[in-house]
Amino acid sequence: MWKQATVTGLAIVLICFATNVSAQAYKWKDPNGNIIYSQTPPPLGTPYELVDDASIAATSFGVASTSTKDIQKTLDASQKARAEKKEQEQLIADSEQIKKENCTQAKTNLTALTSRGQVTIKEGDLYRKLTEEERQERIQQANNSIEEFCN
Repeated sequence: MWKQATVTGLAIVLICFATNVSAQAYKWKDPNGNIIYSQTPPPLGTPYELVDDASIAATSFGVASTSTKDIQKTLDASQKARAEKKEQEQLIADSEQIKKENCTQAKTNLTALTSRGQVTIKEGDLYRKLTEEERQERIQQANNSIEEFCN
């Protein structure tokens, strides 16, 4: 009987002590002006006040849930912007690669058109020689392509 009374009394004391400890918190403002609630004291020299759990629940949880939602929205927007930027960078890289390939092809065409006298081309299964007028036209097209893709 004595043991049971001691254990019961000790349990009541511990419950009261635990309730008392958890009911106390510190409230202060950080250097950015944000209100901080904590069970540990603020940094030395920081003005603070002791508050009970009821006042924390009444003031901070509504703000915290709103802040969490705002933070999540900001995070989502940031991730979306990052994905869009990465996609744009990939499109630019792909475009630059295509431009480089077009430049190389235009230079190759110009060399083929200007290094030989008469140029033979394949149209379907047949080969034919370009007229001088067609060759000059294709030289002009190659020069235009070089100007567009190589500069």
